[in-house]
Amino acid sequence: MFKNYLKIAWRNIKRNKLHSFINVAGLAVAFSVCILLFLVAYFHLSFDSFHEEKSQLFRTSRFTNSVQGPEMSSQMPLPAAAAFEAEIPEIEIAVTVNRGMPENIAYGNKNIERPITRTEPDFLDLFTFHIIKGNRETMLSGIHNIALSESTAHAIFGDTDPIGKELKIGKLGEEQIYSVSAVVKDAPKNSSIRFDAVARIESINGYAENKNNWASNASNVFIKIAENTNLRMIEDKLVPFVEKYYPEQLAQLKSEHPETMETHELLNIGLTNIEDIHFSGERSAPKALVFAIMALGIFILLIACFNFVNLNMARSFKRSRELGVRKTLGAFKGQLFLQLWGEAFLLYFFGFIIGMVVAYQLLPSFSAQFGGGLDIAVLFHPTFLAILVGVFIGVTLIAGGYPALKMANFRLVEILKGNVSTKKPGALRNTLLVGQFAISSLLICMSWIAGQQLDFLREIPIGFERDQVVSIPVGYQEDGRKVLARMRNELANDSNIISIAGAGGNLGRGRDRTTSTSIIGWDYDQKQISAYRLLGDFDYLKTLQIPILKGRDFDPAFSTDTTNAVIVTESFVKAMGESDPVGKYLGREEGNQIIGVVPDFNAYSPSERTLPILIDLSADEAINYIFLKVSTDNPQLVMERLASVWEKVAPRAIFNASFLDENLQAWYEVERTMTQIFGIASGIAILLSCLGLFAISLLVIELRTKEIGIRKVMGASVKGIVRMISVHFLKLVLISLVIAVPLAWYAMQNWIEGYENRIAIDPLTFVWVGFLVALIAVLTVSFHAIRVAMANPVKSLKTE
Repeated sequence: MFKNYLKIAWRNIKRNKLHSFINVAGLAVAFSVCILLFLVAYFHLSFDSFHEEKSQLFRTSRFTNSVQGPEMSSQMPLPAAAAFEAEIPEIEIAVTVNRGMPENIAYGNKNIERPITRTEPDFLDLFTFHIIKGNRETMLSGIHNIALSESTAHAIFGDTDPIGKELKIGKLGEEQIYSVSAVVKDAPKNSSIRFDAVARIESINGYAENKNNWASNASNVFIKIAENTNLRMIEDKLVPFVEKYYPEQLAQLKSEHPETMETHELLNIGLTNIEDIHFSGERSAPKALVFAIMALGIFILLIACFNFVNLNMARSFKRSRELGVRKTLGAFKGQLFLQLWGEAFLLYFFGFIIGMVVAYQLLPSFSAQFGGGLDIAVLFHPTFLAILVGVFIGVTLIAGGYPALKMANFRLVEILKGNVSTKKPGALRNTLLVGQFAISSLLICMSWIAGQQLDFLREIPIGFERDQVVSIPVGYQEDGRKVLARMRNELANDSNIISIAGAGGNLGRGRDRTTSTSIIGWDYDQKQISAYRLLGDFDYLKTLQIPILKGRDFDPAFSTDTTNAVIVTESFVKAMGESDPVGKYLGREEGNQIIGVVPDFNAYSPSERTLPILIDLSADEAINYIFLKVSTDNPQLVMERLASVWEKVAPRAIFNASFLDENLQAWYEVERTMTQIFGIASGIAILLSCLGLFAISLLVIELRTKEIGIRKVMGASVKGIVRMISVHFLKLVLISLVIAVPLAWYAMQNWIEGYENRIAIDPLTFVWVGFLVALIAVLTVSFHAIRVAMANPVKSLKTE
């Protein structure tokens, strides 16, 4: 009997090719998009879930209620880990984790650049990373032991056993010798803790000076609490902990906030579970984006399901006589339901398989486009497959089962009398059409507003020259200051080079994909000022075209500029409360004298909270980037010239030059991703909605063919008939807009509130979206309406 059901279902599918194609195509598109979007959400929501004791693992962070506003930072001082273990018994293990900038690793004639993660010997007692070679217990027993990740070990040694081999790490002339003690399996892609090599924290630069310095906030601290420990108990014990180890900072904060007396309101240490670290940045957009992506997948699948239900219910009139005959011959409701649901199952199965194949083919390019770090193997992970099969069965039972159940329940007498009809639009069909276009309109509004916010951020004046400024990472095999001096000599007479300067960090993210942030607190007149600290060499301001408002620029004629001179922005001066800060000193010792004031500019993304900026000229710190202001109409020619010079001045470093305007695009990756995903999703949603509307309007018009013929005989015009048919569907579209517009406004208003700089949502946006959706719907319906209105009424009257 089951075989008979399949045969009948297959014959019906073949007989109604257009109907079947629309259903399968819509379902395949919806399933493929849903699978890709669910993969992205699955990847992000699974971050750090592989750790065996994840419920007991936390990262610490500091909350400070400064005069500039509340500040949250995960950077902790070096002595904090040992103090946590000593002061709070419920903390079983505490480790410092410092993932520094890339360093040069040399073995024989081979050199590679990798960041070294410096930590405690208990690193693997906290985190679940597996040892491939070496001994877990003695991995970091010596200060100059180093464990390599699997990929780093292969890059250096190939297939040779690395255990016991010696590596030189550091710049030329400053190398330290490390012995390879272990090889650790690469961290999973969904790990917040990344490492290429792991060494002892004692080997970090400046450890001796900062090991007891509670103001040296530069590392993360992770803790493991005892099993079944009440987290509130630990948080309560952290209050006296703060009072004991931060007395000076607390005293200063109390003087700044005389109305606030509670310690936790001024300064406290918070705990973030390891599974929440991926979403615990200053901005909540990434997590909101993940949930939005899940909603997109559900919305698009819903639209395809609505299409399926609508088309099957609309076709029920045409199949009523078939069902009546079957009932007359003795078919039970259950048998009819199985037959009709079997047809639905086949269509869904074809759509699901095609969708899986399409998703499999698109996954690599989709992952590369949106930076998801997705792996094709995840598509066949048992958990993810179970989710997909569950979604498939649920959708098939609901969307396929409902029309089958309704048709199986048709009354025999009404069927045989021909009273089963869908000439008048049903409430269900109208509701589903309204739902489809409401979702489509919502997505179009959201993608449009997200695009406006992205454009707004890109157009914000950033305060420095981004055009025709080249950024070159020095790398870690050369001395940046020596390379800078050589470049100045080589390019001194080049008319295309306006100025050259060195910097400690990049602006934006260049081709080395490295970015760093340094936030330092400065004391002035019993006030603590938090500021971004930038390292800049001579001509830094000139190269970036940042004007001096007061005082002067760094000048080689002043020998003290390399030791105690700083330049600050206007917002820094405002925080100081001084009208003329030039000549004033920061800190307790006269070691940081302000020599100049510049306008505020964005050293980091305009989408994030801005802080004052302090620029200093330290002769002891490394120059990691070289900026060049160029003047040319042929950027490619300049790049070729710089590449040839680079080979002379830095023969061991890779030439990874880029223009600053390219680097700054990395600031907007979240917004760009959101705009693209919502744009693609809204396009697919409106396409599927129009596909369903196209088929529904065709069936409705077929059922009204005789009526239209009579109206033409009675003198109705083609224009009048088209208007009559289109107005009904246009009303449904307008109702969908009434639902979608408030939801879009509410969702996007909440989203843009998370930005320091944001747009005001323009009501005209919704007007234009409404006009666009209405126009698309009218054009879709009009295709059939015009064709039937222009048909010969004699043929129309012969139908049915």
